Amino acid sequence: MALWQYQAGRPPHTITVYERKEGGTLYIRVWDAGTKRYRKSSLGHSNKKLAQDAADAAAGKLAVRKDEQVVERRVTLSEVFTLYLQHQTPNKSKAHQGYDKRRVEMWTRFLGGALDPQKITPAHWQRFIRERSTGAIDATGRPVQEGKRKPVRARGVGIDCQWLHAVMQWASEWQREDGSYLLRSNPVRGSQFPIPTEKNPRRPIATADRYDAIRAVSDEHMMELRWTGSRKNKGRSYISELLDIVAGTGRRISAVCALRFDDLRLERTAEAPHGAIRWPADTDKMGYESVVPISAGVRTAVDRILAERPTIGSAPVFPSPTDLSKPIDRYIATKWLREVETMAGLDPLPGGAWHPYRRKWATERKHLPAADVAAAGGWKCVDTLKLYQQVDAGTMLRVIDNPVELREAK
Repeated sequence: MALWQYQAGRPPHTITVYERKEGGTLYIRVWDAGTKRYRKSSLGHSNKKLAQDAADAAAGKLAVRKDEQVVERRVTLSEVFTLYLQHQTPNKSKAHQGYDKRRVEMWTRFLGGALDPQKITPAHWQRFIRERSTGAIDATGRPVQEGKRKPVRARGVGIDCQWLHAVMQWASEWQREDGSYLLRSNPVRGSQFPIPTEKNPRRPIATADRYDAIRAVSDEHMMELRWTGSRKNKGRSYISELLDIVAGTGRRISAVCALRFDDLRLERTAEAPHGAIRWPADTDKMGYESVVPISAGVRTAVDRILAERPTIGSAPVFPSPTDLSKPIDRYIATKWLREVETMAGLDPLPGGAWHPYRRKWATERKHLPAADVAAAGGWKCVDTLKLYQQVDAGTMLRVIDNPVELREAK
């Protein structure tokens, strides 16, 4: 038979009264935030009703003391952001660390660093959505002059709003050393703080025909070899190999640009007949490291790189045109892609540069086990992968023409 006990209050300020021996003397236990241990003492009697009353009274005093602490220790928005950058941001990938710093700057400039986060109102929220959507403020919260404003789609604004919601939720669950919470509650929760969403999200997808057309001219694309000290020196750019690896692995352009020679696993094995690539955690959007086999087409691109730039160690596979020790960034890669699209006589896909090739890769593998496709392409979960897999006419026709008939059991 279980021994009797009774709890009052909420964690971490829970008061427990209990018996150690059935019908014996009752004891009280309370968490001491200073020593980070439970304090226990005898009540000197076995009256359970008196013990319950004592627990309720003690819990009430703790709750009042906690509320007084919160009032005395009000925090500002800047303090919340500082603690978040100190304790949470380092756990993210380098790209997301940059996003955090940018959004801290934006929200601090928009709301004011001295603001009590508990006083963020629906009016603040609606004004931010309106000004960010119309381009009245930029990605760092600075005002933009009329005539120079660029509207931001709902998805972009929504991501900024989701970020603030996540930070405030973290602050409402994060405890100081004395056990008190940074915020009493998340101030931007509930229906009064809606997250903007796209009614008709743009998810363009590249086709094999588009890839073939661009690839037919991409070897002609040139870049300035500024590391030689002169802009007059030019050579073939990396756009062909970037296209081959992105289209052949389904990986994000930022991860491909950041590859280093020691990420290449050139040994051919039964599990990886064409070799493999290690995708480091610090260049992965979700912060996961994986080693994934590559296709014959990707191996051809890798061999071509090794033939032209034989290197070992941690040197970048795609070095910057201005500094051989640093990898190319995705902005230059996107600029090159736009240039070869023009060379091929193609218009840019609306709302996408490299991501349409990631969607192409995912869609072309809809017939394969989703868990394996997600792992190979670097998606955290199958649900996220499904956002990339688009409807296509060929698959729909197979769905229509290849049903499995349901019949009565005999």
